[in-house]
Amino acid sequence: MPQCTIKALFMAIFLAGITLAQGKAQQPYQPMRGTAERTAILNAVRPKIEAEMRGPVIFVVRTLRVLDGWAFMQLDPQRPDGRPINPANTIWADDIEMMDGLTVWALARNSTGGWGLVDAVTGPTDVAFFNWPEFYGAPAVIFGFESP
Repeated sequence: MPQCTIKALFMAIFLAGITLAQGKAQQPYQPMRGTAERTAILNAVRPKIEAEMRGPVIFVVRTLRVLDGWAFMQLDPQRPDGRPINPANTIWADDIEMMDGLTVWALARNSTGGWGLVDAVTGPTDVAFFNWPEFYGAPAVIFGFESP
């Protein structure tokens, strides 16, 4: 094989590697369970949801996507001992028939003071976060609206 062909092949492989690395940098990731980052993100949501649920909660994380200082999540709150939350004991007691359960959709942002809650909705029957990318300036890919 001629030397120029080998150089061209290696250059193509090198450039493909750079392109793949750059593409991966733009993909959301999910912080691992037990990490400080994941705890901080969930703790940003916790006060609002504990007020709504009228007591302490832990979250079953259904979705958690983080990118560029933004975190989007779908969470199912439950009591710290793992028991489900009785909707009759929440602020939603009178509205639960009009809701889609107690699932929480939330958006958090990491700023100089750490992770803070931007918005959260509990039990929406429609895609309540549809306009969050445009309204808050969060990357649409964390919501699953576009590919990285």
